[in-house]
Amino acid sequence: MNHTEHTEPRVYELGYHLVPTIAEEHIPEMSGAVRGMIEQISKEIISEEPPVFIDLAYPIVKVVEHKNKYYTESYFGWIKFEGDPAGIATLEESLKKNDNILRYLVTKTLRENTMIAKKFPGSKMKRMGEEAPLASAPELALSEVAEMVDHEVVPVGSTVSDAELDKAIEELVA
Repeated sequence: MNHTEHTEPRVYELGYHLVPTIAEEHIPEMSGAVRGMIEQISKEIISEEPPVFIDLAYPIVKVVEHKNKYYTESYFGWIKFEGDPAGIATLEESLKKNDNILRYLVTKTLRENTMIAKKFPGSKMKRMGEEAPLASAPELALSEVAEMVDHEVVPVGSTVSDAELDKAIEELVA
């Protein structure tokens, strides 16, 4: 990434993995250290998510004491901030030197909220060692759903003539 071409501030997002060997009570301290690195080069922190314990999709290798160490889980967090492009190189140097950071990625992004509002069913995430409850959709009666989509509810098992079916299809397509 060439950080010297532009001089005006931009919005960046830093996603980072912390090694899973850090004691849970020290995670806020490590997250604060990453935030401190950003505050040295940033005008404003826009939003952030504290690290959560996750299973990795594939093992990540990190050299520890001249040996390859494989990690299959980590604490993942992110911070969105505004900063000068020249400061990003300094931030990356600091991140590389930190032995508690397993991997990181700095990307240019938008100031607007780009988060996905819905949690995916079946996702396993632990926040500081606890299983997070999965969000479930509210139970709606069939009549409530029909009101929302402004259509008539036809009970399951009832028959509809071909003419009625063709008419309904034409209304939807038109």
